[in-house]
Amino acid sequence: MRNAWRRFRVSELWAHVEEVDSIGAVSLSAEEARHVATRRLRVGSEIVLFDGRGRVAGARLRSIARRETVVEIEEVREVPRPDSGFVLASAIPKGDRLSTMLQMLSQLGIGTWQPLVLDDSAVRRLDPGASRLRRILIESCKVARRAWSLDVRAPIDLGVALDSTVGPIFFGDREGEGGPLDSEATLLLIGPEAGFSEAEHRRLLEAGALPRSFATHNLRIETAAIAGAVAHQIARQT
Repeated sequence: MRNAWRRFRVSELWAHVEEVDSIGAVSLSAEEARHVATRRLRVGSEIVLFDGRGRVAGARLRSIARRETVVEIEEVREVPRPDSGFVLASAIPKGDRLSTMLQMLSQLGIGTWQPLVLDDSAVRRLDPGASRLRRILIESCKVARRAWSLDVRAPIDLGVALDSTVGPIFFGDREGEGGPLDSEATLLLIGPEAGFSEAEHRRLLEAGALPRSFATHNLRIETAAIAGAVAHQIARQT
C-alpha cells in the first residue's frame, strides 16, 4: 500500500470526483475527461482521483470516449485532515488576485483561510460556496497534490477573529519584527493595502497580538498572505 501510494502521488494527472467510494469503475466529469484528452493519456494510464475531503484513489483509465471516460479504482486511501490549528486570516483581495492567493496558500500547506471585513476593506463580501471559488480550490489541490481542499470560511470582522482564537496571535505590520512566526502560532492576520486602522491596531495590541514584518516595503494583500504562509512553514520546520 505505501509503495503504491508513493507511485500514484507523483502521477502527472490528478482528477477531481465528487465521491471516492470504493474499488470499481467510475466515470469522469466532462471537464476532467477533457484534461485526460489534453494529456493524451491512454487506456491503462495511472491517474489519481480525489474528492478534496481526504479520500484519494489510485486508478487506471479503462476507456476513453467522446461521450464518457471511465477509470477503474484500484485502491482507496483516507488521508487524515492536517491538524496544525493554524488559521491565516486576511482582507479579501480583488479579482484574480484572490485566485492567486488561494492557489499559493494551498501549495504552501495552509489548512484554513479566514476572510476578514476590516475598516478599510475594499472587498466586503465573499461566498465560500461560489462555483468560481470551488473551481479555484479544486485546481489548487491538483497543483499541490493535496488530499484536503483549503478550508475557506465565511467573512467575519476583526473582533470575532480575535475573540474566537486561543493561542499566540500575529499580525502583518511593516514596523514589526522580521523572521518566522512562533511555531505555536494559531492565527496570523493580514490587513488591506492601507493597513489596519488605528482602532484595529489598538484592538490587536490589546488582544496580545504581535506585529510581524515580512518586507521593508508595503505589500498587497495576497503578497503579505503568501509571505506569512512561508514564515509559518519555516517556523514549523525549525
